[in-house]
Amino acid sequence: MGLLASAVLIVAMGLVFWRQLADFRDPFVPWREDAAILLGTGWGRIWILGMVGSILMPVLFLAASPAVRRGAARRPSWVLATVLALAMCVFPALTGHAAGSENLGALLIPADTLHVLAAGSWIGGLLFVLVADGRERRRDGPDGSLLADLVPVFSPVALVSAGVLLATGTLAAFVHVESVRALFASTYGRLLLAKVALVLLVMILGAVNWRRLTPLLLDEKADVPIRRNAIRELVIAQLVIVVTALLVHTSPMGG
Repeated sequence: MGLLASAVLIVAMGLVFWRQLADFRDPFVPWREDAAILLGTGWGRIWILGMVGSILMPVLFLAASPAVRRGAARRPSWVLATVLALAMCVFPALTGHAAGSENLGALLIPADTLHVLAAGSWIGGLLFVLVADGRERRRDGPDGSLLADLVPVFSPVALVSAGVLLATGTLAAFVHVESVRALFASTYGRLLLAKVALVLLVMILGAVNWRRLTPLLLDEKADVPIRRNAIRELVIAQLVIVVTALLVHTSPMGG
């Protein structure tokens, strides 16, 4: 999962870089002069660090693979991969709306970083639970389900992540949206409302799993509805990511 995600990250970083560079550069200046943007601006230096980090990620996950190393020799690679993944959570804040808020940057950059970390912990953790459970069931049959082991461990992570998402998302909305009217009158506001609605739906599904279905995990019949709800939660979470991508590319000041 780490190798696949880090490979996708490299492609995504390249596409986002191309879009941002196309937005920032002077169309009448030759492309070879864009090197000055990379080396001579804070935005460019952050991008260089981000690209280096994204390239190192699959290298570290590959080094942590049991096909490359065995036993305790894998631990340093896992530690470095974890530290780098946490550091990459800062990147969207440094290249997005938070960095453009000059007066509140010291507050919004950490908040945006926590927002990305919480979303990744929740959605990534949920994906891991489903993938690990699916592999175990394919190997050992229905009796090999890992939900009874993984869900109780994952639930506190999801709860904390949901709280962080609510707090940091509310802060961002308060800063970037000028008024309640702007929530309905501007493209940014309407996208934000759509994101909030989808997040609430994801939280409701997660709450149902946590409060109603998790206590029934010892009963094998509870595995199926938990798995279905988790898949729905994951699909809707991807829609949240799509709306978030549109938000990042939309000016809060726009109409």
